[in-house]
Amino acid sequence: MFHSVDLRAFCHATEDAARVEKALHTLSSEVSIDTEATEGHHGNPILMLSCRLQKDDAINSFWRRVKDAGLLERILENLDGRIDEDAVLHLRFDKQDAYSGSLALAKNDDVIVVRAKIAAHPAKKSVAVRVAREYLRRL
Repeated sequence: MFHSVDLRAFCHATEDAARVEKALHTLSSEVSIDTEATEGHHGNPILMLSCRLQKDDAINSFWRRVKDAGLLERILENLDGRIDEDAVLHLRFDKQDAYSGSLALAKNDDVIVVRAKIAAHPAKKSVAVRVAREYLRRL
């Protein structure tokens, strides 16, 4: 089980914010996207688009999309390395593939960052790995 799943992507000045939003909706179409204006290292404008999935239906829908894309086995292969000491599972999806309507784990820096907070009690990494593995295998 997961408490929440946070999705985040950056929209650079050379990108269309609607396209980045569409990419986020490939991972979860059930939520609204928050937008925050910021700037890059050289003063260039950047929009940060993000959303949080907290309802079980939305979280389960996200994981079904990942499963339908055939990515669960790759995630399970190195699950231990993707979970930190705070019981957060870290994933990076290719933003361009997501815009095209498909999901792929990222091989570059143009990504949608996913942070999934695992409901592990006690909140230790070893427990989080076990809980996440059991949940993902049941999908």
